[in-house]
Amino acid sequence: MACYKFGEILLPKDFSVKNWSVVACDQYTSDRSYWDNLYKTLKDPTALNLIFPECYLSDDNSALINRIIEKQKEYISDGIFREVEGTVLVKRNTAYGNERWGLMCLVDLDAYSFDPSDKLPIRATEGLVASRIPPRKEIRSNCYIELPHVMLLIDDEERTVIEPLKGKGKVLYDGDLNGGGGHITGYNVLDTSGAERALDKLLSESEQKYGSPLLFLVGDGNHSLATAKACRDENNPLSRYALVEIVNIYDEGLKFEPIYRVVYNVDNQKFLTGLKKKTASYSGKKTVYSGGDSVEIPFPADAVEGVKIAQDYIDDYIAVEKGEVDYIHGLKELREICKRNNAVGIELAPMDKSTFFGYVAKNGILPRKTFSMGEADEKRYYTEARYIKRN
Repeated sequence: MACYKFGEILLPKDFSVKNWSVVACDQYTSDRSYWDNLYKTLKDPTALNLIFPECYLSDDNSALINRIIEKQKEYISDGIFREVEGTVLVKRNTAYGNERWGLMCLVDLDAYSFDPSDKLPIRATEGLVASRIPPRKEIRSNCYIELPHVMLLIDDEERTVIEPLKGKGKVLYDGDLNGGGGHITGYNVLDTSGAERALDKLLSESEQKYGSPLLFLVGDGNHSLATAKACRDENNPLSRYALVEIVNIYDEGLKFEPIYRVVYNVDNQKFLTGLKKKTASYSGKKTVYSGGDSVEIPFPADAVEGVKIAQDYIDDYIAVEKGEVDYIHGLKELREICKRNNAVGIELAPMDKSTFFGYVAKNGILPRKTFSMGEADEKRYYTEARYIKRN
């Protein structure tokens, strides 16, 4: 049985991309003003009212979650959605001049696992931040529709799945995105048979290549897909499928960017002294920020090893000395946050995307928050939706 299928996509009947679409909820977590500004400027109906920006997470999330659920029921009863036949081919032009293509697809949650010992066709790629799962579960368990920011990667060097669809299909939406997100166009793909044959071929060839069947790796949205899986495993009366966007890892517009660490409410000098001691034997160099200052320290040259060293040190330090950690996209934002909050920021190197599938197939998941698919404003914007249960 195939671990994917096409169809069941909802779009608003009449909408402006700039007003409807919003960036993934796990972006700008240390910049509440970004989301505050969206709430002030975007008008009903907007996808913003259907998602939970993580900058607002607190010990009591019930009020916002209830508001999201009520808005979903309102939008459904008001009939703002229409079902799209076939699927959607997404063309994204970012503010950095990158052009990235993706194809909307449904994946079978029974063929996915975030346990690295499972060798299923759909696999997680990073460790999870446990605190980010419960509020997402509360939302998904009680919601009627899903709006995905999950992006799954395929290892398609011959460019057989997505690339043949370029330039085909009626335009479903086209416009500039808010928040500096660039431009997005959605094309209606009615005939998915070619993509299905190509995906099936990739899957059939993967066992010889990687030692076990492997079709999709999570490129973005690890926590969201893990949440959908957790709900499925608890026999929640939701769909066994999740809506995602699939992207070819060889797409020239797909860039792997590092995810920096910022640590708040610690003794900056004590933190730095311990970090330098831990990395003293390495020959590479990386910059660490302390408030408005910066210092270059020894650091692993290998990107994955650098992330592991940094994350392990942060976890051990906070367990004893307390403090808080956040995960930041963009070096400029990291510098500004450190200066504004007198925080400590650790610069990290990007992972080589050409080694991605081979590394995960051999070693299992990466350290959590190892890489980002582009900068914060290049992330997937919520646009398409899908019923996961009926009102």
